Amino acid sequence: MNSKLKPAALPIVGALILALTLFFFKIPISKLLDATIAKPLFASFEQSIWSDIILTASLAGAVIWISTEKNWHSLIKPVIYGVLFYIFQRTNNYWTFTRTSSSSIINYWDMVAFALSLTLPVSFFLQRKTSILNPVPSIQGFIEDNAVVSEEDDHFKRKATAVEIARLIRLTNNQKSFAIGILGEYGSGKTSFMNLINLELDSKEALKISFDPWSAGNPENLRKEFFDLMARNIAEVDRKISSLIYSYGRKLASFNDYSLSALNWLNFFSNQGSAQSSGEFQQIDKMLRRLDRKIVITIDDLDRLYPAEILEVLKLIRNTGSFPNVFYLVGYDRSYIQEALKKQNEAGGLDYLDKIFQLEIPLPKREEDDLLITLQQHLRRMISSEHYAVFENVMIPNGFRSRYEKAYSSVLRQGRDVVRFVNGFKIIYELIGSEVDFQCLLILELIKFRFPSIYDLIYTQSDLFLYESPVRSTHEQYYSPRMIKQKSSDKMPDDLSVFKTHIEQFNWLNPEDVSLLDGLFMTLFKGRTYSRPEAKNSISYPLYFEIYFRYRLSHSDLSDKDFKAASTSGNMQAYMAYCANHNLHKELMIRLMQEDISKDRYRFEEVIRWIFSFGRTYVAKEGCYKFDYESLVDKIYNYHDMITGQLYKNDSRSYPDFIKHLFSTGIPPFLFENELIYHLKKKGDRFVVPLNELINHQLSYFTRMAESSHGLSKETNLLFWGARKHFMEPASGGGYHERWCFEPLLVAKMKAYLVSKDPKEFIKSSINFDIRDRSKTSIVRQVLDMFDQPSELRELIAANPSLDDTVKVEYLELFDKLSAKDFKEYVDIEFSTDLKWVDNGGVE
Repeated sequence: MNSKLKPAALPIVGALILALTLFFFKIPISKLLDATIAKPLFASFEQSIWSDIILTASLAGAVIWISTEKNWHSLIKPVIYGVLFYIFQRTNNYWTFTRTSSSSIINYWDMVAFALSLTLPVSFFLQRKTSILNPVPSIQGFIEDNAVVSEEDDHFKRKATAVEIARLIRLTNNQKSFAIGILGEYGSGKTSFMNLINLELDSKEALKISFDPWSAGNPENLRKEFFDLMARNIAEVDRKISSLIYSYGRKLASFNDYSLSALNWLNFFSNQGSAQSSGEFQQIDKMLRRLDRKIVITIDDLDRLYPAEILEVLKLIRNTGSFPNVFYLVGYDRSYIQEALKKQNEAGGLDYLDKIFQLEIPLPKREEDDLLITLQQHLRRMISSEHYAVFENVMIPNGFRSRYEKAYSSVLRQGRDVVRFVNGFKIIYELIGSEVDFQCLLILELIKFRFPSIYDLIYTQSDLFLYESPVRSTHEQYYSPRMIKQKSSDKMPDDLSVFKTHIEQFNWLNPEDVSLLDGLFMTLFKGRTYSRPEAKNSISYPLYFEIYFRYRLSHSDLSDKDFKAASTSGNMQAYMAYCANHNLHKELMIRLMQEDISKDRYRFEEVIRWIFSFGRTYVAKEGCYKFDYESLVDKIYNYHDMITGQLYKNDSRSYPDFIKHLFSTGIPPFLFENELIYHLKKKGDRFVVPLNELINHQLSYFTRMAESSHGLSKETNLLFWGARKHFMEPASGGGYHERWCFEPLLVAKMKAYLVSKDPKEFIKSSINFDIRDRSKTSIVRQVLDMFDQPSELRELIAANPSLDDTVKVEYLELFDKLSAKDFKEYVDIEFSTDLKWVDNGGVE
């Protein structure tokens, strides 16, 4: 039975010792304290209300400071000792305690003792509150790749095998050293397994020694380091044996290395003429036979040594260190050791290890899900609960436990792989985990971990492997894998990714790796024609693709985290202003248009309001015709009564009222609303708001702008042109042609304004320049059609007092030249005023 005290019992034992000491030495302790502390400091202590206040404030400050600075666990011992001392002194008859001026019961000494005891609960409360408000992540730094040091760490359930090996070691009476090889690949858990064996061996029955040959530096030092270590450890059991081993080791170390090596290797499996013939060896042999303990020497990472060092360790095990009651536990990769022996001795066969190790045990195989469980444990402590739910409910069933090509588990082959992957993933997750789709990020990082060159290839050759789906709207564009047809054995064509056919050419990738990579790649870019990726921050969307590889946001990247925060906190208007000021208006509009508005009425109306609000900003920055009106029309058009039926529960009035409100609350210059109505009108008359009401909105926009300080400004003129309507006209050869004209209600208004307001912008827009020869011009036919006779236009322009005279002269000259040709041909004219054609690069 272990007689050592547990750490938790020490405060109790200490308190008990203190209490007994105070009880038995009550008088001398009291006199000593009275002479050294009580009389010098407190004999003339002034009793007053100010003393009460100052002491109370001082003690309160001390309690807060101590409780904040000290962990409540560290305060248990001093509080217990202090309370015991207080009770001892408070109940003795040697001291007279001064009462406070504010109470006849409480002494100043009572206040000090109470403050001391108060530090414990206050510290506990403060730390508990801090942990609730600011929870500390379970894993703040990197995860160490530590071997098993307790049975609780045996995640791969290898304990049962370790227990049996330990039992057999105890029962074996070996006359020479007994070497057990633990076989496994790098990072497979050999160290942990050997630690489990040692954990099962009690220190009373086994002396456990760990020898690290790779720390010796070179083969020449190995013998000295080994026997020095063995001597130091055996000194705990028998100093005489320790001295003999030390002497024996020094003697071996002093041999000429070439001579000793030749002597021992020629007689590698014989005692005659070897170092074992020395007197020390024979004495050590006899004494260790009588030793009541096993000596278990663990040699780890044999496969980390150079061939010459490996050979030296094998000599120690089989020859110079072959003693009774000694067991060697040696971890190594057998194929590596065999190759090393071939390099040292070409004549040697594969049976070398069989003669050195009496037993070789392949590392017990882990269960199928062991690595996954370990990965789960690490991820649970380092990622958000939302992301862990995705990992557990989506990725594990569909990827890690899948029997198909994309089974992610095969990326992680060893327990060490899990630790290395998690440490790398932790960096990336902290940088962009809140900005990108978790599932895409984890899959991409799995590729990077196992196949870093393929990871780079996906980025650098993305144009070769991916294409942007040809959809009309920017917010709907996403990357899809390029596929090719390839005939299979049954002569049926199979769709193969270009990515797979490309990496199949790499001779360093086996077929299993190719299938794994193709499965991961296809899962990353899984969008199809009728099923775009659901996560709007998926790697498939051009808006976020670069972030997955850059690990940070650039000045031109929209933060998905900030967008979601603004979306849920009611701060979207402020976020819109931020994006507009930082030239992120295009990215924000794409993100707004991507939002799913099919779930409920509240979300639908909220997002549509945002689009209307920011649409005005977008148009102001990009121009009237750069906005994707057709996509917005599709969102609000109520095809087959889908919106009113699903979101408005067949409420026939609420949805039209919502749309009417959006148009009636437009903000000057109304360009966004006006152009949107134009596109709605082109769809026909089945919109939830009647056609005549939409036209009235356009009339209102135009009138309000024209009658304000804007007059017939460029923006007002755009409203007039944007309010045009389309109609079908029979064609001479049969069928119909699509034509357009200005809205009659707005035409009447424009005629009135051409008399009283400066019409320069209107007449500029009425001029039609030949696309091949800008000197040839005409007047737009629809402008002439506004009037019963074209001459009415000339009269209005000629009589307008607000128009610049030089502009008026040039326009009337153009009109007259066209009139002479009955407005059926272009005419040549060189404008020198604002009427001249200007190449604005397509900008309005």
